[in-house]
Amino acid sequence: MPIRFATVNDIPGLVALGKRMHAITRFKSFVYNEERVAQALSAAIEKGNGRYVCLVAEDSTQRLVGVLLAVLEQHIFSEQLVASVMHYDVLPESRMGGYGVRLLKAFEQWGKNRKVVEISLGINSLTEMDSVGGFVRKMGYGKVGENFVLRLEPGLASSQ
Repeated sequence: MPIRFATVNDIPGLVALGKRMHAITRFKSFVYNEERVAQALSAAIEKGNGRYVCLVAEDSTQRLVGVLLAVLEQHIFSEQLVASVMHYDVLPESRMGGYGVRLLKAFEQWGKNRKVVEISLGINSLTEMDSVGGFVRKMGYGKVGENFVLRLEPGLASSQ
């Protein structure tokens, strides 16, 4: 199945997909608020004014297996546009199906169509940093910087 733009009809499936992905990332100790996710997706899809993009991947049964949510931004020092990935994931059992590549390529084309000068994407999963890092490097992305976290709430998982 081709990659396509998400619609409001996809929101329940995206919320469920997000919940499953949330449970296997470093964010699993955070409360997953389904209503908040649905509201945020609705705002991005319906009222994003071209600033947001939500792309979905479906398998041959039309089940959602991947998503890429991103935003157009400008740095404080420039009017040039950059496209930043907010969330990008493919279900573990579907990762060898080419969905990740196709999602990223569709997003890159979306960015090119909007004349962005840079696409950025971070890796926050903590559990699959090497494999995801290897994947994005193979896709032509270069490593810039690092992510750092200071946990202030007791009981939340630490990122070592």
